Amino acid sequence: MKITFLGTRGGFPVGGQTSCALVEGEDGSFVIDLGSSRLFEKTEWIAEADHVLLTHLHPDHIAHLASLLIARLNTPGVEGDVSFVAPEAVQEYLDFSGLGHIPGWCQLPDVPAEWCGFTLEAMQTRHPRKNKAYRISDGHTTLVWTGDATYSEELSAFCAGADVVVCEASMKDCNLGNAIDWGHMTPQLFARLMNEAKPGTAISTHYTELEPSEFTAAMRPLLDASIKFIAAEDGYIFTTQ
Repeated sequence: MKITFLGTRGGFPVGGQTSCALVEGEDGSFVIDLGSSRLFEKTEWIAEADHVLLTHLHPDHIAHLASLLIARLNTPGVEGDVSFVAPEAVQEYLDFSGLGHIPGWCQLPDVPAEWCGFTLEAMQTRHPRKNKAYRISDGHTTLVWTGDATYSEELSAFCAGADVVVCEASMKDCNLGNAIDWGHMTPQLFARLMNEAKPGTAISTHYTELEPSEFTAAMRPLLDASIKFIAAEDGYIFTTQ
């Protein structure tokens, strides 16, 4: 499994692109969230974005949804509809934006058990807008992608035993109360989740109040030393063996 992080920033993206990643396996690929304009830098990325998992429909995760549909309609050699898996109706978002007439896409009614050569499971996290965490496996590696979420016992159980957990890292510990109310992680909550779930690798993303280096400095002393930690930044590529 290969994960290319095209955007790793959160709600107010100073210094980078917001949430977006390309996930590739032996038998297929898909995009998670559409917050980064970097998706349009390569024609092959536009072509590969024919299957999209949306964690939720907040602006920093869907900013380039309509742009992707338009780009695919106007890029030579790119064919086929985009298939969306999302916790809310994409049509309602496009209608609200005055773009409900754009063709070239469909939305599956439920999270499919098998998709693009991967198996999928989903759970709803604690976040103000309906957000899905996804458990994804290519038969060799199990990945959990939390989307936006604060800590919960249910999320800990959902992440348990995964090889890789990619988790948001939005807020400072001094704003712990707001983080819990607004459905986000702090270094303390991130470390608690990982120490309970015990993945082989924990990856942080979705930085809002902290730079990646600041999040690392605050979180790493709290994290079990046996868990490998990576602070993903825009352009980082993670590959499993």
